Amino acid sequence: MFRSTISDQDRDLVMMVRDLARQEIAPQAVLYDAQGNENFDWSAVDLLAEHNLLAPGISQKYGGRGLSHLTTTMILEEIAVACAGVATVAVANMHTVSPLVTSGTEAQRQEFLTQLTGGKARLGALAMTENRPNLNISVVNSQVEIISSSVTGYWQDNCLILNGFKDYVLNGQVASFITVLVSLDRSEKKSGLQIVVLPVSLPGIRMGAVRHKIGLKYCNSCEIIFENVKVEPQYIVGKPGSGFLIFMQNLDRMLPYASAVSLGVARAAFETAVAVAKKRNIMGHPSFEESAVSFALVDMAAQLNAARQSVYLASWLIDKELDSSQASSKAKILSSRAAHEISSKAMEIVGGRACIKGYPSEIYLRDAEMLSIIDGSEQFHKSLIAAQL
Repeated sequence: MFRSTISDQDRDLVMMVRDLARQEIAPQAVLYDAQGNENFDWSAVDLLAEHNLLAPGISQKYGGRGLSHLTTTMILEEIAVACAGVATVAVANMHTVSPLVTSGTEAQRQEFLTQLTGGKARLGALAMTENRPNLNISVVNSQVEIISSSVTGYWQDNCLILNGFKDYVLNGQVASFITVLVSLDRSEKKSGLQIVVLPVSLPGIRMGAVRHKIGLKYCNSCEIIFENVKVEPQYIVGKPGSGFLIFMQNLDRMLPYASAVSLGVARAAFETAVAVAKKRNIMGHPSFEESAVSFALVDMAAQLNAARQSVYLASWLIDKELDSSQASSKAKILSSRAAHEISSKAMEIVGGRACIKGYPSEIYLRDAEMLSIIDGSEQFHKSLIAAQL
């Protein structure tokens, strides 16, 4: 349904990315998973940069492809089928610059957006996550309120002085710049947050512990520490205290991208299960001929298709500048659930070898577990939806 709404040129691009990912990324996926965070392999990033796919939604004005949300979502799904970790690197990139797209100045866009386009293999990092319950998010009177962040800032001569840390920062060790959510005044709520975008070379920014995740291992994650970091006005995004509004606006816009990665994991697990079921013999015939197996695959196909339509709908609504808040959260819930449940059922169909470390099926399951948390858990998004009912 939704594929008919994009241009022939964009459909051709999606198919090109599918072929590229299958031929160049998929054969390295097990190796990427095994390497983890220790030695970042730039080969996949170089490949995406060569085809201007590190942040394909960025406007052509800044060197990007200027793709719609829907086309970008389809492309991320294709990359994620080959390797969810590689797709997550691109998602983190787009998360990093999204506040600049919606609320940044022209000078900020020229400085940072252009770093991710035009064949340059550079990455941005998003520092929004806490390693302790400091980022308090609650729903009060149908409004989501973010109370505080573990990076604090105070004004000094029109500059912000930052102290604190952020954890589980995607692309953290390998990024050229970083987007940070800062708490300005703990006595305030909405007005007490600010978003800043900083070159990682600024004095006072340093990398902390590397985080060894169970999944999405190609996407580097680490702690980042801020010690008396002086933020000049050109790095401050939006008006003073506008961080809450910008954060929530961009969360809605970015959710379909993370959801697309979940679609890719679910699809990869499903396709692996189908292939094995048609080859694996049970009592002299393929296991696919057993109704218990074939019916399970039908259920998986239906769940995958339903999740895909939900994700594509949210992307389409964003492109049409319609309210996508509920649709984006629903897409996140359905796609994350599909990735987890389909990858789990696929392991049962594949059998014992699925449980051997390094076999694709167990990688899909670990990736699905990570994707259920990235950009908010199911419970968080249910709270957002419930507040709007």
